[in-house]
Amino acid sequence: MDSGDANDDGKIDVADAIKILGHLFTNTGPLPDPFAACGSDPTDDALACEVFAPCP
Repeated sequence: MDSGDANDDGKIDVADAIKILGHLFTNTGPLPDPFAACGSDPTDDALACEVFAPCP
């Protein structure tokens, strides 16, 4: 769930899709960390990401 929180506000909603589309098509800036590499989310929130298969 945490990987879907593209605007890093601690919830999953339509604003996350807008952030991703902005990143992909209008160069509105990078997505929040960890974006370019595997790692943990530095923002404390209720969303969890226990396992992500491509990351060791």
